[in-house]
Amino acid sequence: MPERICPVCGRSSTEVPFIGSLCRDCFVKRYGVARAPEQVEFTYCRSCLAYKYQGRWSDPYMSLDDSLADYLTSLLTQRSKPVEPLESLTVRSIRIERHEGGLAALVTYEGSYRDITVEEVKVIRVVARPTLCPVCASRRSGEGYRAVVQIRAYPRPLSEDREVRRLVDSIAKSLSDEIVKAESVKGGVDIYLRDVQAARAMVARLRSEAMIRLVETVKGSGPKAKLYVSARIATIRPGDVIEFMGSPHLFLSETPHGLLLVDLRSGSRKFIRPEELWSHGFKPYEGPELHKYMLLSRGGDLVVLVGPEGSLEVPKSQLEAFVENLQEGQEFLVYLGDRRVYLLRRED
Repeated sequence: MPERICPVCGRSSTEVPFIGSLCRDCFVKRYGVARAPEQVEFTYCRSCLAYKYQGRWSDPYMSLDDSLADYLTSLLTQRSKPVEPLESLTVRSIRIERHEGGLAALVTYEGSYRDITVEEVKVIRVVARPTLCPVCASRRSGEGYRAVVQIRAYPRPLSEDREVRRLVDSIAKSLSDEIVKAESVKGGVDIYLRDVQAARAMVARLRSEAMIRLVETVKGSGPKAKLYVSARIATIRPGDVIEFMGSPHLFLSETPHGLLLVDLRSGSRKFIRPEELWSHGFKPYEGPELHKYMLLSRGGDLVVLVGPEGSLEVPKSQLEAFVENLQEGQEFLVYLGDRRVYLLRRED
């Protein structure tokens, strides 16, 4: 290829690549690399810093600079074109600057022509339009919800059951973008959600991880209809004694077959589904057969228990313990039946 001389700077094509009749550097100085807007509008949420692009809102951001940089990357990739005869154009980097007049972006473009790469930095003025996205606007006003999940706990209230409270908090956090507000009420919390499907997702997670009873109702009709879900969680733990179907039962464990209960009057064991707790009804058992005793000794054929009302000697053949590794000196919740004595759980 014959040698060419740049008419602007006088350099030869043996020294520097050429684009058309100009050397690479003079081409960029005269024509640039990208045809891009000199000014753009940036609509963003002043609360969560999400941006609006093509009629839709992004996810929230931790910083305004990150939100603006991602917005500009999407916008400028679409609206910027390479100058002729460049064949491709890429947004390499964006740096945000603040000044008295507002925001500006220093955008580095990279273009290519055959095997030649060129770069240009453009300053693009940003006109910021702060507002509130629909999610944050709903949260501010407390309106804009389509569903309410009313979570209650029994017999332990939600505020006193750390495990269930952590579960509810975890589920709420995973759906935080859909939650308009949450109100603490007696025994639980009411969670207001923008979307019915989000409410059903919350309920499905609760059903899979807790012993729950659900009742759904719809109030209103048409666009103003709202779904209300009553979600009642059974806050019982292994070792709890409940009254179920007229008899005291020890909740022994939760298994793949259901809840394993021991009827303390008959000594029989049974599996029940969690729904049966609610359909038949249950409550904490506080009958006269329950006492607190300390294990004094268990030598020979007798076990000696000591309580506020004195000592009790029980033949080992009539004693059943639902506690492993019995230690003398420990205190237990004890059920005194007609034929058997049960050590139900340790009392710390």
